[in-house]
Amino acid sequence: MSSKIINHKSQIYGFTLIEVITTIAIFVLLAYGTLALVSDLIFSSSRQSGLLSGSDQARKTASGIINELRNASTSSTGAYPLAEALDDQLIFYSNTDGGSDIERVRYFVNAGALYRGLLKPLGSPLTYNPANETVDVVQNDLGNGSSPMFYYYDDSYDGTFDNYLLQPVNINDVKHIKVKLEIINTGGITNANTYTVTAEATVRNLKTNLGS
Repeated sequence: MSSKIINHKSQIYGFTLIEVITTIAIFVLLAYGTLALVSDLIFSSSRQSGLLSGSDQARKTASGIINELRNASTSSTGAYPLAEALDDQLIFYSNTDGGSDIERVRYFVNAGALYRGLLKPLGSPLTYNPANETVDVVQNDLGNGSSPMFYYYDDSYDGTFDNYLLQPVNINDVKHIKVKLEIINTGGITNANTYTVTAEATVRNLKTNLGS
C-alpha cells in the first residue's frame, strides 16, 4: 500500500501597515489624553492652592489693619488718633506691641503693593522722626487701581447705606473705617480678574454714639 504524505503549509498572518499605523495613532491619542488630564489636574490644584494662599494672606492683612485701627488712640506726643485719611494712605496712632508707647502706623499703596510703615516715638521729649520708620510689604498683587483702598464714615453710618465720606476727608469726622483689598487673581478662577477682601471697624476712642 502506498502511503501519501500530505504537507500542510502553515500560514502566518501579520499586521498590515494600515493596522500598525492605526494602532500607533490610537495609542498616541490615549497617551496624550492621559497626559493632558494629569497635567490639568496638577495645574488646577496649583491654581487653587495659590488662590487659597493669596486669599488667606489678604484676610490676614485686612484683619491686622482693622485690629490696629480699632485700638487707635492719642499718640505719645498728644496728637489726634488719626493723622491722615486718604484713598490709598492711612496714618494713625495705635499701641501695636502692648508696650508703654503708642506707635505711628502708616499703610500706603505703591506699585501694586500695600506697605506698612511703623514708627516708634524716641527721645526726650518723645518725637516721631520719619527717618526712623520701618517699612514692610504686607500685601502684593493689589488690583485696586483707581478704586480706593480705604473708606471713611462719620457717626451717622449704620451699615445700611455705603455713605462714605468724599475726599478730602476731615479726620475729625471719621469714626468708622473700611478696608477694601482688590487682589489680582494669580491663582486663577476662570473669567475672574480680581477678588475682593473687605473688613471694617469703628475706632473705639473716636466713637460718639456709644449707646448704639
